[in-house]
Amino acid sequence: MRLIAKKPCNFGGRKFYIGEEIPKELVAEPKAQERLGVITVANDENAGVSDEKSGTLYTQEQLNEAVAKVRAELEDAAATLEETAPGAYEGTVQIAIKTGSDGNNEQIMAIPATQEQVQQTFEIMQLNAEKASGAIAGITDENVLTMLAFIDSRNTVKKAAKNRLDNLFSTDGETNEAGNGNDTREDEKKGET
Repeated sequence: MRLIAKKPCNFGGRKFYIGEEIPKELVAEPKAQERLGVITVANDENAGVSDEKSGTLYTQEQLNEAVAKVRAELEDAAATLEETAPGAYEGTVQIAIKTGSDGNNEQIMAIPATQEQVQQTFEIMQLNAEKASGAIAGITDENVLTMLAFIDSRNTVKKAAKNRLDNLFSTDGETNEAGNGNDTREDEKKGET
């Protein structure tokens, strides 16, 4: 019987990554860990196939090759981005944000954020909801507002950030802020004489 990590885990004070074999003596209840989806119990006669679930296990070399391939593709994509917009992403880190899910697929947005944008986002997230909503009213940075709208768990803050985004980036350069109630549209004025 072999124990293979299905996700990054920690047994006996040692870290194991996906596909790595875990010594049997470190796992107290292998079947329970398998049910939780942490490991796969592979019988030697099955050579890599679980007792209960049929699936393919990969060797460390195969995983390393796959990681190297993905890394190369990412580097190519980054080079292409740099060619199309030189310096546009210099000094930024890509923040992946889950924006929802579509059945079995998660929708993820990547935001190129600077250190200052990340810092401002965390500063606002540490405020209470009322103060955070007040601080959001003065923010003009789309990335900070987007991160707050999707990352902060408080509905008040999410709503304030989304409303601020809507107000900042409405059509025709106009804001969506409410008028004083006496506003008229230009075409309504033409009809009056």
